Parts: sequence; C-alpha cells; structure tokens
Amino acid sequence: MKKIFYISAAFVSFLLVMSCEKDFREIGGNVISNNNFTTDQITLEVETTPIDISSVRADNIAIGNLGEYWLGVYNNNDYKRVEASIISQLNITPNPRTEQNSTTDELDSIYVFNDAYLILPYESTQTGRGTNGVPEFRLDSVLGNDQVPVAIKVYRNGTFLNRLNPNDPSEQNSFESDQSYTELELLNDNPNYVHVPNPVDTILPVQRELSTGSTFFDEVKLNNSIPFIRIKLNKARMKELFWDKFGDPEFSTTDAFNQYFKGLIIKAEGTDGAMVPITLNTTRPSVEFYYTETRVEIENGARVVKDTVLSSYPFTLSGVTNSQYKMSAAQSPAPTATSFNIQGTAGSMARINILNGNELQTLRERNILINDATLTFNIDASRDTTKVPLRLFLYRETSNGDEQIKDAITEGAASFGGGLSIVDAKPSSYSFGITDYVSDLISGEIDENSPLILKVFNTPTDLAVDPSTGALRNLNVDTYNWNPRGVTILNNSISNGDKRAKLTISFTEEKEDN
Repeated sequence: MKKIFYISAAFVSFLLVMSCEKDFREIGGNVISNNNFTTDQITLEVETTPIDISSVRADNIAIGNLGEYWLGVYNNNDYKRVEASIISQLNITPNPRTEQNSTTDELDSIYVFNDAYLILPYESTQTGRGTNGVPEFRLDSVLGNDQVPVAIKVYRNGTFLNRLNPNDPSEQNSFESDQSYTELELLNDNPNYVHVPNPVDTILPVQRELSTGSTFFDEVKLNNSIPFIRIKLNKARMKELFWDKFGDPEFSTTDAFNQYFKGLIIKAEGTDGAMVPITLNTTRPSVEFYYTETRVEIENGARVVKDTVLSSYPFTLSGVTNSQYKMSAAQSPAPTATSFNIQGTAGSMARINILNGNELQTLRERNILINDATLTFNIDASRDTTKVPLRLFLYRETSNGDEQIKDAITEGAASFGGGLSIVDAKPSSYSFGITDYVSDLISGEIDENSPLILKVFNTPTDLAVDPSTGALRNLNVDTYNWNPRGVTILNNSISNGDKRAKLTISFTEEKEDN
C-alpha cells in the first residue's frame, strides 16, 4: 500500500515531503498543490437510521444541577408531546424559632403561622421599567401555547431519593427521566390549580394574621422583583407536617428530615399548554412558610407588645433534584422515506453511518492527504422550524461505549460545529467538521468505523473540553438531555437532491506518474 500523509501530523509530513521534493504546504488548513499533487473533492452518501429514545438520565447527583429544569406541557404536532415535571428534596435550614410561644423572664414571642406556598422563579430578563417605575420582564424560552392552562399538582413524594446505588452503595445512584415516584398525598390548596406563564407575576399577596386575630395583606416580592410561579399549599396539612413539628427530632438534621419528608413531586399534566424553564440555581425556589412574630417584653410584671415582625421560613429545593419527562407520540411523525426527527429530552436521535461499503477501503488504498471532511444535515423546511435546537451534537457509538469524536477534543466546539445555520432568516442546516476523525479512519489509526449518533446538544455535559481550563471533560458521552426542542432533518434519500445528508471530503493526492 502506498504511504498516506495525515493533516494531524502536518509538521512531520512537511519534512518528509520536502525530502522527496513533494511540496505539501499547509496554510490555514488548506493545501496548495504543485505539479506532483492534485486536489479534489468527493461527496459520499451516508446512511441514516432514526432512534427512538425511551429515557435519559435526569438526576443531578453527578453534576450538581441539570442545565435546565422544565415544568409544563409542550405539544408540537411534529414531535413528541412532553409533560415535564420536577422531583426534589427540600433543604432544612436553621429554625428561626426553637420553641413556639417560648417564654423567658424578659421576652415572650408569639408566632402565628399564616400560609405556605411553593415558590418557583421563572427564567426571565428585565426589559425596562413602566411609567410607575416598576420593573418589567420577559419570560425566557417559553415553549408551546402560553394561553392554554396547564394543571400543576404538588405531591408529597414517597420515594426516597438515595444518592447511593441501593444495590451497590459504593456507587452513585442515578434516576432516569421515566422513573416512577410514589405520590403519597396531594398538597395543593386548590386540587384543580392550573398555571399560565405570566411575566407580571412578581407579587404574592400573603394574608397575614396577628396574635390578636386581626388580618391584613402583605405583598411579597423576590429579589429584583423577578416574576415567579406561586402555588398555595394546604394550610392545615402543612401545619401538621411542618409547623407543628419544627422542634421534633425529624427536623434536627438533614438526613433525619429527608427520611421523614422525602421531598416534592411537582407534576405537570395536560395535552396542550406551555412549558417553562425554572431557575433552581438560586436559594429562592422553595416551600415558604409565612408567619408573624409578635414580640412582647415583661415590664413591671406586665406584658408590653414591642413590635410585630413579618417573616418567612424557607425550605429550598435542594439535594437530589430530578426531572421527569412523560412523552407521547408525535401526531405528525416524520416521513421516514425522506426525513427523520431529532428531539431532546426523551425524544429521538439518529444513527449515522459513513464510509460505507468499500468506500473506506478504497480511500485507504490511495495516497491522499485529507484537507477537510464535513458532515452536513439540512433541515426539512416543510416542518415546524420555529423552535429548532440552536445546536446538535455528534458522537461515536463504539464497542467501548459512547465516545467523543476526536475533532470535538482537538479542534474545539466552534470548529467541530453542530451550530444552526441561518439562510435568508430561516433555519437551514447543521454541519460538523470531522477532518481528524476521517483522517484517522483512513490511516487505520482508528480501526473501528463506528456508527455516529446525532442528537440535540446539551451544555455543559456534551462539551468534550472544559472551556474555562481547556482540559478534557470526559471521553465518554452521558445520556443527559434536557433540551426539549426538535427539528426534522432530511435523510440520505436521493429524492432530497443536493439537500440530502452527505459527507464531503476534500483531499490532496499524489499523481500516479510520481
């Protein structure tokens, strides 16, 4: 077999070529040919096979937090319907009172429980201020029909969210997106509560009650007055489960508390509506207990009211926090003869086979230098393209497991590609630069021509290299996938013409008479 030169070893190749009077010169990734070499380009067919995803990893145990937690319903007829829910432990914080109505010789504080709410901040952007100076916001990344109400039910979770694998405590546990959880009891004050996303939801009117029995309304806001979801919980039941037990052993440590109260299931239900990302990387997503504290001093044997403080006691969503995706089949599935769907969460992906038949062996028998190899996937413009993923991801399905492609490691995310291309203000295509990978296949440095997998990109779990350090994050690819967006891709059918899925290789080749 003739000697093959590789672009990944440009300097060594240069010395070898110079010694043989063969003038390979690499300038910005391009090769300039002389009389001994010619450059050419070939377009090769690829094979595409749709893959239905049954579940993805959906816990935060290994990574701290998922990139996004979604709540609600997203129904796009071209893709699977998603009902996205959140399951989370609660974090116990220092009790603001060690004993209700505790009395000393000098001070008597009287605590009155007002109400309990589940607080979930939206992801939002401030757009300005109104004429009255009040901040105005835009909700970010709302998917679906935000005019259709979605039922949200808050259950007491009966499934212990163990960080360790019950079958092997030396290993971390994991939870899939289709994990079943025990719904012990409904905690909603209103069992028929429904939700519609609204950027003006920046105030919670809490009815305050004093020790005297008098009541009034207090306006509660979050930091920077950001909008949030508020779900009122059953006051009587929350008093029994929490308020009346704050001094009990169940609330003495985090472990004791998580054994007693295993967390919440925040469940979205419906056939249509909107889905929103929820900000869980702050201290405010929580179950809030609102109460008043009337402080009384003893003066000359008489009780004198000094002041009344309006307070809240938060149990933040923390610890093990999982997503759950209930998927329903697309009403208008992609026509498999000409296209396939790529959808995040537990949606769909595709298997891509390149250099099929005798193509790889034929290239190995030629004396070529691979200048560029690009995989291109064009979007089916006849389908809904209003909420397509901004980026797709490509990796290898090897006999050793799912692995990053070499170019994602050596060239970086920008050069590796996968970003959405816009043409004439419309989503057009996704492309991947796999020059190093194809070069290694042709050289035999990689001997396994593995299928490639195309899926929706998730950051940071799909990044091969840590952008802050430049270090390899993980050669293996995890199944995390929380981006629910979908896109329809034209497959390798000849009827798709020049827009069919294809591999384009440009190369430099030694002339036969040299």
